[in-house]
Amino acid sequence: MKRSTKPRQRWKSGLQFGLALALVLGLGLAVDPVAERFKRRHMRNGWQRLRPPHETSALLLEGPRLWGGGRDGLSLFDWRHAALLPLPAGTPRLRQVRGLLLDRQGVLWVAHNSGVDRCDGGAWSHFDGTVGAAQALAQWRDGEIWVGGEKGLARLRDGAFRLERNSAALGFEGVDALLVDRNGDLWVSSAHPLRGGAARFTASGRWDDFTHASGLAHPSVASFFEDREGAVWFASGYGEHGGACRYKDGQWMTLRKRDGLASDRARLVYEDRTSRFWVSSETDGLAVRAGAVWRVLTPRQGMTGWEVKSVVETPDGFFWLATEDGVTRISGGAPELNGGAAP
Repeated sequence: MKRSTKPRQRWKSGLQFGLALALVLGLGLAVDPVAERFKRRHMRNGWQRLRPPHETSALLLEGPRLWGGGRDGLSLFDWRHAALLPLPAGTPRLRQVRGLLLDRQGVLWVAHNSGVDRCDGGAWSHFDGTVGAAQALAQWRDGEIWVGGEKGLARLRDGAFRLERNSAALGFEGVDALLVDRNGDLWVSSAHPLRGGAARFTASGRWDDFTHASGLAHPSVASFFEDREGAVWFASGYGEHGGACRYKDGQWMTLRKRDGLASDRARLVYEDRTSRFWVSSETDGLAVRAGAVWRVLTPRQGMTGWEVKSVVETPDGFFWLATEDGVTRISGGAPELNGGAAP
């Protein structure tokens, strides 16, 4: 009679599983001290990685709290202690949060994949933004709330969002960024790689288009920023073309990789209180200029991700950076922000 091989097979499978488990545990013991040393070193140098949340697109300061928004919805931090807080009772379960706004009355507005939600004194309400998945929010000079999204641009009137301009009227595909400048003009852009663009709705009611022909480095514009001199910056680019474009009084200037940026595909422009200048890329890290020195920061230096989508400076002198893989907190005194060597 032929002897069964099943017990032997079970014994071999058990042995293989045990060896594999031992190997995994062994690797864990070997890697964990390295990870701890890395974490302690960056904490001492003013760096901190925060996960969760993971993908984060927007940050907003509200008193002692810092709101975050991203793929998995809203998150909330106590920025003074760099601690993640539980969301208040009644906070809706949202997805793909792309825009946050605190209006002049202290009301929180949230742009997400199903429209717009508002939190007024802890009470939440939902609006159909009429623009599909909402991407960006702004408050105009008269107090009106504007929302941009995949179907165009809408404004809040009589308690409801009403479409102001669809993609055909805007001349580009969807709306990804909004900015109201100090003159009361509304800037609108699309980051679509093929049908992007930018426009300005002036306080007098005129629409102006901004194109590659007029001086824009690339029609795909991911975000705007107004600097202390009143110039408007366009974070533009797709593929290997684009840059950080500065526009003021009809004059253009563009920063590119050859000038010190991480790449020509700019994602965000920011100027902090000490005049440091920040330009992020989509896949190559963040460039920070202190004086005349540019420093490119990546996960190798301690960033949680490669693409910085939002920057907030808190009153204690720390910077919070939203990335595609978590939030980075950096002290304003960190050497890497001041032209010093990487740790």
